[in-house]
Amino acid sequence: MQGNFGDISHLPMLVSLIALAIGLYFRGTTLWVTVATVLCFLLVIDRNSIITLVVYGFTALLIIAGYQRIKLGLRKTQLDGADESENPQFDLVIDGNNLLGMVEWDFEPLKLFIVELKRDGFKVHIFFDHSIYRLLKTNKLMEPTETVPMSLCRIMEMNRNNLTVSKKGHKADALLIRYADRNRNTVLSNDKFNKSSDDRFYLKAAERLKKKGLVKRVGIIEGKLTIM
Repeated sequence: MQGNFGDISHLPMLVSLIALAIGLYFRGTTLWVTVATVLCFLLVIDRNSIITLVVYGFTALLIIAGYQRIKLGLRKTQLDGADESENPQFDLVIDGNNLLGMVEWDFEPLKLFIVELKRDGFKVHIFFDHSIYRLLKTNKLMEPTETVPMSLCRIMEMNRNNLTVSKKGHKADALLIRYADRNRNTVLSNDKFNKSSDDRFYLKAAERLKKKGLVKRVGIIEGKLTIM
């Protein structure tokens, strides 16, 4: 009989390894159930193979763990490379009301300025005082169903996540400076943020930004807003 079917002494081990491979594939509860079942099977059929199975199983786990670490490392490297090439190195925080005042409260020069910044690869976050509401109303730039942020997003053609409007009765300077200080962003504004009364709640944050060279002045050259 043995001559017809060959040596079947390794069959229990082969079945056990296949079962373990299936358990490793599905992991979790399936793996633990598979391990328990295989051990019980070998205890009954071929107790001497348990040690060999443990060695094989441990080796397989090491190989799988090593593969996952290598894969994770490669994925992290790819993501880091993508960040450098697809995302800008620096974010810019813009003082919307301040720059609008420089261009006589005309949105078009400010909009063009932001478009050019984005074209150069910068991510832009713009802050407006809620008082911008009066300008929108006076120039009939708000739709009947719009809020101030909605109108500004439409006019500036910006995503809501990249535009902040202060609460009614408050200026956006505190929000702008704290945001830039927290995220190490460059501020574009002609405001010096050094008024002891108005700026007292964020003077230290403004000083930190200035010391790092993260507050840049914007001027007008040939009718266009330009970083100086």
